[in-house]
Amino acid sequence: MSQLERSDYLAAFGVPAFLYVEPTDAIEVSTQKICTPCLVIETQNAHSFCQTGKVQDFLFKMLGAIGLKKANVKCITINALDLERTLGQYDAKTVLLMSKGLSSDVQAHFSMHHPSEILVNETFKREAWEVLKQLQQCLK
Repeated sequence: MSQLERSDYLAAFGVPAFLYVEPTDAIEVSTQKICTPCLVIETQNAHSFCQTGKVQDFLFKMLGAIGLKKANVKCITINALDLERTLGQYDAKTVLLMSKGLSSDVQAHFSMHHPSEILVNETFKREAWEVLKQLQQCLK
């Protein structure tokens, strides 16, 4: 069927042009990235900071200590194998990786213990504070 015939059939059925894609048209894939000053990533965790509760409150207290507001933070849970694909979806000034098995060698990416681990083991607090200070410097 030619393009002209196809157009005639669609017009006869009253289908507006914007409701269909021509077979030769390329489908445009959106490349718009989600912008955020700080992207916080965890892997599946029984004590997720993506859920309201003690761990989430503690995370936002830690980030608030370096001047980050809740509105400037995007928290997500991913599969560790999807890290690169996930990072490609975001335009984040800084990335905070908070799970074992997540690591990156990019300068604005920081790794530290998950808030649930820090709540259980207070010896991790000092290390976390040092990482947060580095993140704060990167945000300036």
